[in-house]
Amino acid sequence: MKTQVLQAIGETELQRAAGVNAALAANDRVKYLFTLLQMAAMQAERPAHPPSTLKRERLASGVSDAELDEVITGASRQGRQVQIPFCRRLLAMIGQEVQTMAAPVVAAYPEQNFADRLQVLLAGLPAAADDLLEPDAIDRITRVDRKGEDSLHQLVMDLHKALNAMQIELARETLDGASVYQLADAHRPLVAAFMAGVNRTAALKFDHPGLATTATSTADKLVLQNDIGTTDAHVIVMHVEGTLVQLTYTDVHPERLVFLQDMLSRYNVVWSREAASQVAGLAEGAPFYMAVGRLETKDEAERLDYLHFLGSRLVFLIDWNRARKQLRGFLPGPQRIAALRWAAEEEVGHRGFLELGGARLINQAIEVTAGSAMHFGDRLCDVLGVEATFAFVCFALRAASEGLRERQSQALIRDRVRADLQTHFSNEDKRLLRLAADHAGLIFEIATLVRDGIAAAADDAAGLGRLARRARRFEHDADQLVVATREAVVRRPDHAVLLQLVTAADDAADQLEEVAFLLELLAESKVKGKPLEALGLLADLLVEGAQEWIKALGHAMVVDHGQQGEAVAHEVADDFLVAVARVSELEHRADDAERALTYATVQHATDFRQLHLYAEIGHGLEEAADALKRASLITREYVLGNLLSR
Repeated sequence: MKTQVLQAIGETELQRAAGVNAALAANDRVKYLFTLLQMAAMQAERPAHPPSTLKRERLASGVSDAELDEVITGASRQGRQVQIPFCRRLLAMIGQEVQTMAAPVVAAYPEQNFADRLQVLLAGLPAAADDLLEPDAIDRITRVDRKGEDSLHQLVMDLHKALNAMQIELARETLDGASVYQLADAHRPLVAAFMAGVNRTAALKFDHPGLATTATSTADKLVLQNDIGTTDAHVIVMHVEGTLVQLTYTDVHPERLVFLQDMLSRYNVVWSREAASQVAGLAEGAPFYMAVGRLETKDEAERLDYLHFLGSRLVFLIDWNRARKQLRGFLPGPQRIAALRWAAEEEVGHRGFLELGGARLINQAIEVTAGSAMHFGDRLCDVLGVEATFAFVCFALRAASEGLRERQSQALIRDRVRADLQTHFSNEDKRLLRLAADHAGLIFEIATLVRDGIAAAADDAAGLGRLARRARRFEHDADQLVVATREAVVRRPDHAVLLQLVTAADDAADQLEEVAFLLELLAESKVKGKPLEALGLLADLLVEGAQEWIKALGHAMVVDHGQQGEAVAHEVADDFLVAVARVSELEHRADDAERALTYATVQHATDFRQLHLYAEIGHGLEEAADALKRASLITREYVLGNLLSR
């Protein structure tokens, strides 16, 4: 009716605008009808599948016929055909809505073949006698294949693109970059808020097309549309009416739809989950996935804030799936999405990374940096570990985005990415040395327990049981550090020597834990006198040796010449070598102390039981000293041959 009135008073521009508005509204309705047909067919094929009514989508698209809520639940298989309630009515509605869409486009672009395509496709709609359809008939209507046969859905997408272009042509003004027409004054702050968000992050798309926005008012409703990118079915439409903000989002990638929902999780958006999940369950080749999100805002401030934030997120949907695929060779699936989420939260984005080649940017850095650490078929996370790789990927995303925005040369950006990756590779040895240092701390704890237990053996036999249990817990923790080192070396075989030194040191932890167990038995034999004094001297040497081992590893972690000046490096290296020498010296003194223990035991042991326990404990302590010496010598060769030679 509005178009006829406008024509009568000669407002041709308004008439054309009204026709475009009507066509865009018809676009919402016809997409709902396509989805309804598809899901009805799926329900007929899989009746056990929980059905949906698509009531929310019907209401959101402006279709008032409540009987259509029964279409999906009433669909059934009848032999080779599918019976869909009101099928003939649905097909007639589709034909009418497509004609409404086509009317302004055919008038605006008579030289194109929209009219011919529409005539052929409407003539090809099935008769649907008794509401029966061949399953292939629905596919012929809704499929999208630009290289194959034409379809009504393909025509709808082409008409929608033409209507978007007409909207821009019709716009008499722009508001902060949005093409607007027939916009109510009350809606201007809402459009401005949305565009402030779009413009805040739009630069992160770089040279990629997209983010064109149109806005208009119909009655008391604001209609905002953003084209996001170049994908035909990638569209977002927002309706703001009173306190309600509703967005309808369609996409060919369901994962990206979930990503958008996750980005908006700070707001209490109610999503039509059944629509998103049911459409996502369609057979491969389904034209698009759709979700409707509704936010009931409490006041204007929340509406403005939500629209601003929503506008700022759209750039992170452009080329999202391509970026996710480009990260496939470096991170597992959840971490790839987490990296893209981080890039959105930090307002870094992924488009800069893609502009610089995506995966090629990282692979070039790996080729120059990794050396023998990586082999054919390795993923970066299999070598560096997921945590370190995630940190590096985030750095690469930031370096690419910020570098391009600051107009840095591509060579400089690539060098920065390469330098950061080199840091991760070179830091792995320091990380493993830190594990060894943590392991050394546990050895010291067990050695201290043993020393204190020997001092109390004559007076506190009951306390030695608690001491042995604590020593067992420390030894278990030490074993876990060995396991962590072994797993790291599986990823980085070039660091196998660090597993050797931790394994050697773990022999000391094992021996000391065994000694703690034997002390409880020794206390039961009423020990005292010179054998106990000799045992205490040997235990003191183990505590001192563990301290020197901790010092050696502490110096080894900072001994790299490349991290400090030559004078400081020389001093640190000298301290490292002194600590290693002290470990060896204490091992020699432990040999002598064990012999002194043997002599005292033979002279003063009261029975064979005491003689055996003193001998086993002394041997265990001496073996622990030997293990620390072996570990320190392995570390000495590693530091001299690897770290100091850099």
